[in-house]
Amino acid sequence: MALYGPVDRLDDAQAADVVTLASRAGLAIGHTPVGDEDWARRSGSGDDGFGAAWATGADGKLVAYVQALRSPADPSWSAELLIDADERSRTADLGAPLLSAVLRLVGQHGGGTVHLWAAGGGPAHAEVAARAGLEPHRTLHQMSRPLPTGLHSSVPLRAFVVGQDEEQALEVNRRAFADHPDQGGMTLAMLEERMAEPWFDPAGFLISEIDGRIAGFCWTKLFLGSDPLVGEIHVICVDPDFAGRRLGHELVVAGLDHLAGRGATIGMLFVEGDNTAALALYERLGFEITRTDRSWTTTVATST
Repeated sequence: MALYGPVDRLDDAQAADVVTLASRAGLAIGHTPVGDEDWARRSGSGDDGFGAAWATGADGKLVAYVQALRSPADPSWSAELLIDADERSRTADLGAPLLSAVLRLVGQHGGGTVHLWAAGGGPAHAEVAARAGLEPHRTLHQMSRPLPTGLHSSVPLRAFVVGQDEEQALEVNRRAFADHPDQGGMTLAMLEERMAEPWFDPAGFLISEIDGRIAGFCWTKLFLGSDPLVGEIHVICVDPDFAGRRLGHELVVAGLDHLAGRGATIGMLFVEGDNTAALALYERLGFEITRTDRSWTTTVATST
């Protein structure tokens, strides 16, 4: 077994090997994309927002890979670990040194908060995180249900207007997620970065207005390359001033109805593991937990 990295860019052959590994590792819909155009551009740019390390087997085949990405709009880093299905029994032994190597590169690129995310993460991923000095941070349930639901919202809604609704939507998001800084801390730059993604559609960003204010919204997302077609409730929130009106229920129903109208046959969302009220709402609407993702975090100091 040979270890390589850390590096701040991948050449074309290395990137192709990572995409192949992601396929073998069963990278799930809704998880951090590896292999899309944005990833290819950033992993090959050599800028200070990317770092990677990897391991190969005796035959030279890539068997483990760790990367950390930082977007221009978000000072924190998102890290992930890919392990070949045949090497999962060695997840901790392979992942920990690779993650430690990438964290050193993060320090050389100015440091910052790093979140390691594991789709369906279990004890082996927890061991990787512990060996590299990360602490448990978040638990997210992915929930899914078939579409259409047969339900329709009775609340008047309108589409998001670019150039008009950004600041008020961010304020509603901040108030709704005051206890969850990772979500509630979204900035205008972060919002604009997501709006620049190819999947963004203002018509799928559904807004409820009451007394001239945005009372809540349901932001949807289609995974156009998925088969069957998956639609996500990307963000849903209700301003606390308008709590108690079943607005959350109506917004979810409207979002699912919109996604079904776009051809999605599966509705999907993510919910914090400790958000019991939201879990209960989604279960009443027919959602079931299909995967549980976990994250661990640390703050890396600047190094030279």
